Amino acid sequence: MPVSRPVGQRASGDSLSAWMGRGLDYAESRVYQPGDDLRDLHWRLLARTGKPYIKVHQEEHAPATHVLLDLHPGMAFGTRLRTKAEQAARMALLACATLALAAEGASGAMGLTLWRHVPRALDLGRGLPAMQRLARVLEQERVVPAAKSDLDAAPPDVAAAFETWAQRLVRTLPNGSRLVLVSDAAGWDVPGVDSALWALRSRAEVLVLLVRDPVEYALPSGDALAAATFVDLLQRQTGTLPGDDALRTTFTRLALQRRDALLARWRAHGLICLEAGVEQADSDVLRVLRQVV
Repeated sequence: MPVSRPVGQRASGDSLSAWMGRGLDYAESRVYQPGDDLRDLHWRLLARTGKPYIKVHQEEHAPATHVLLDLHPGMAFGTRLRTKAEQAARMALLACATLALAAEGASGAMGLTLWRHVPRALDLGRGLPAMQRLARVLEQERVVPAAKSDLDAAPPDVAAAFETWAQRLVRTLPNGSRLVLVSDAAGWDVPGVDSALWALRSRAEVLVLLVRDPVEYALPSGDALAAATFVDLLQRQTGTLPGDDALRTTFTRLALQRRDALLARWRAHGLICLEAGVEQADSDVLRVLRQVV
């Protein structure tokens, strides 16, 4: 598996295109065909075999960037300064801006997938116009909060939807691209999502930005917990929880264990994983992003 390098230490020519052309890196030789450029003749092979061959090189390209922004109903949840969807949009914009600045004008094409029930892909273009269009799209997007009536609908197969999206992207994503996944990772802790992530990692440098609300790791105490009604979109259930300290302690322990295991597994396979709460300022998120990109 290739070793990831900070984007700031790479030039546009460090990434190889999926297409062959007049690049600098030798890829293979093939028999000469009418119309081939004579400058590409493999003279040593011609002298050895008596037959004309052409050197085929790998084209270089500015690394492409693709962003997946998770906007399922659960992302409308938030108990602090903003919702998870709002924080996810801010983090996506900061990540793309950081990558573009680190590329020093050599940034490639930028794409965006907005994932609700059905992923919707957008081609944003290149350079500063792509960043401006990304900002406009994120400003216009809205997330509808989950309601109890949603429990009557069939539960979405998150893993299957992610696998299908990843399979399509792998077929079109050039080698050496950068992929930014922004989500709370609800429903992602399954083998199907892991296999899709490994396939994406074989084509691109994958940056996973996890967005979490503080209450997902530490339940509120006292009357605030007893009065809250929980909607579990994965288990299709609603209910309340008793506000005793033992339950809160157990919840925190299990939630942190599950998070740490997920991050450890993904990082072991070469994914770059960062986590930010909805209350974190942009300056804090940007400082962490600069350390990895």
